Amino acid sequence: MEHRIIANRYRLIEVIGSGGMAEVYKAFDTLLNRDVAVKLLRPQYTDDAGFISRFKQEAQSAARLIHPNIVNIYDVGLDGELHYIVMEYVKGRTLKDLIAEEGPLDPFTAVIIAHGIASALKHAHANGIIHCDIKPHNILLDESNNPKVTDFGIARAISTATITYTSAVVGSVHYLSPEQVRGEKVSAQSDIYSLGILLFEMLTGQLPYNGDTPVAVALMHVQERMPLLREIKSDLPLILEKIVAKALCKDKSERYHDADELLRDLEYSIDVLTGSDEYSEKIRKFAAEDFLTKQELNMEDTIRIDRAAYANQLEDKKPLSFLKKLLANKLLRRWVLPILVIASFGVIGMFVFGDLGGPEVVVPDVTGKTILEAETTLKNAKLNFTIDEEYDPKVVPGTVISQNPGPKRMVKEGRKVLLVVSKGVELGDVPELRGKKLTEVKALLKETNFELGNISYRYLSGAPEETVLEQSIAPPAKLPVGTKLDIVLNIKNNQVVMPDFNGVNLKAVKDKLQELGLTLGTINYVENKEQPNDTVLSTNPALEEVVNRGDTINLNVVKNPVEKVKPSEAHYVEFIVPEGSSRQEVKIVVVDDHGSRIAYQNSHKAGVRLRQRVEGSGNIKVQFYSNEKLIEEKNL
Repeated sequence: MEHRIIANRYRLIEVIGSGGMAEVYKAFDTLLNRDVAVKLLRPQYTDDAGFISRFKQEAQSAARLIHPNIVNIYDVGLDGELHYIVMEYVKGRTLKDLIAEEGPLDPFTAVIIAHGIASALKHAHANGIIHCDIKPHNILLDESNNPKVTDFGIARAISTATITYTSAVVGSVHYLSPEQVRGEKVSAQSDIYSLGILLFEMLTGQLPYNGDTPVAVALMHVQERMPLLREIKSDLPLILEKIVAKALCKDKSERYHDADELLRDLEYSIDVLTGSDEYSEKIRKFAAEDFLTKQELNMEDTIRIDRAAYANQLEDKKPLSFLKKLLANKLLRRWVLPILVIASFGVIGMFVFGDLGGPEVVVPDVTGKTILEAETTLKNAKLNFTIDEEYDPKVVPGTVISQNPGPKRMVKEGRKVLLVVSKGVELGDVPELRGKKLTEVKALLKETNFELGNISYRYLSGAPEETVLEQSIAPPAKLPVGTKLDIVLNIKNNQVVMPDFNGVNLKAVKDKLQELGLTLGTINYVENKEQPNDTVLSTNPALEEVVNRGDTINLNVVKNPVEKVKPSEAHYVEFIVPEGSSRQEVKIVVVDDHGSRIAYQNSHKAGVRLRQRVEGSGNIKVQFYSNEKLIEEKNL
């Protein structure tokens, strides 16, 4: 593939990245004389509509975004059967490489990189795109460590953002937000959570959660308390601990609302980190008094980072307003805030369910329509909508499966109609089965939502016994969940796979059993009119079963009874050649239990009487023909 020219323009130079779906090459744009990066969809996916759609989606999503911290998309197209995306070439390394090589980054570098990523996310979210896969592998760093976000392969439009993750998700599971793990609707806050994990990893050199399986790690995001930065690295500034803790709140209501809010706190942390009195006594005193300590912090507490509060501590303290004092009181906060929230939901509910608001309209039926068609129909009806997605292999992706409220309902203008839209067939990552025993294979297939197909056997010297030698489809590949994967298992040296003896002559089967070191057991003779005698119909053990050398093999063999032939009988028959042409070709045919045959054939004049001796057995019938026309038929 290297040195090939794509689209008569981009000359591939070398592979610089590889993933399950595509490979990335450094290339040279011969038209504009510049280095570029070319991503090529792997050939095995060129006939897979789902992969092609995801590949094109990456280009469409990223092409809408122009930002210094996002890798630019230059071109996208198809060269023969190769789908390609041409991108900005970033000379440097990934953030994952940087952390692996240098370990924990100094706080200032980590914050600067996080600020660049947050700035990119702010731009993407403002353009209606959620990345959904923020991880250090997807952050490229140039030679000055300026970050650039790439790989919008699973990005979602904000209005349609729901992604269901299964145990098949491996590469990104350490960076998933709790709502992604639960398969709930994602939002801009999901990207912020993933960025919080990134910042945690940059500052500590390690991930907050690790487990034996991807599923275990995913559940930790939902169930386990997130460790605090200074539990791992005690010399980190407290303000960074608070920023990370707020970004990683499991409850989205307590997390940063958007990237802009996170950016403001990151910018203020830079002021603190670069200040002349960065770790002054005043900051330590403020942190001890006004922020939750490691012992007090738990998942139920709301984490707030108030830049103004920091400024108040660095200067002379100003009296808090009555509202701030009220909210600062934990006891009051526990009662006042829930009441305010309940009251707010009550007012919202009145609007939603029609107690307040404008005139009523009829909800149109948009099931079976595409998202764009449904959007147009609802807008014409003066209604808004929200979207959830579900996998449905029977419904074309992007088509509305159901709606709530249903058709013909009367609702207020502006009411939001929930549309459930098909995501088509759910794809999963094919697991690696080779080298595993059958019990491991079954557990892994169940975990990844695939099924076990046909098992065949073969002996391969040197390979571990009773392990998988081959699988019908090997990773990296994505297939619809529930797909059956066939495997080939290695047998032991003293074992034999039963050959296919069906339809083989008994003598040949005996010779083969002796050659394989197997013992002939009982021969059970059965009648079968469709097979000749001494034909093997089946074996026990059956075809492709694994047996040990020396085992006894029983056979079912054809043995049909000899039929008794009825004795032949002789009869005389007479026929008169009918009137007609002067000479006629006459023929006498005998039909009995053995078939039909010609008993007499010659030419005669009309009116001639013929007397002929015929023989037959069983049911005998004689037919008289003249010039190939049946003239008379007699049963004897």
